[in-house]
Amino acid sequence: MTVTYQLTEEEFDYRLFRRIKSQFARRTGSFKIKIEIEENELDETEAIMANPYLFEKIKAGIKSVENGNVISFTPEQFDELVKKHSVHASGI
Repeated sequence: MTVTYQLTEEEFDYRLFRRIKSQFARRTGSFKIKIEIEENELDETEAIMANPYLFEKIKAGIKSVENGNVISFTPEQFDELVKKHSVHASGI
């Protein structure tokens, strides 16, 4: 039998050990408990959502688009904008 607990740092306390002990209280004989601690890394979306500043920026951007604040152009117009506003290495 394998039991996996996924918990937060706050849940990792003496009560956890009491819960584990009570789960196996009816078993006779010995058993082995193995504890592995694995730090979960946030994916990019979770990291953004966890950052209040970035989350608010995204919400504001969505609201702006919903309100019609959108700039659109063709690929040719984009190329012209790049040519007009790019900094050339030779001019530095």
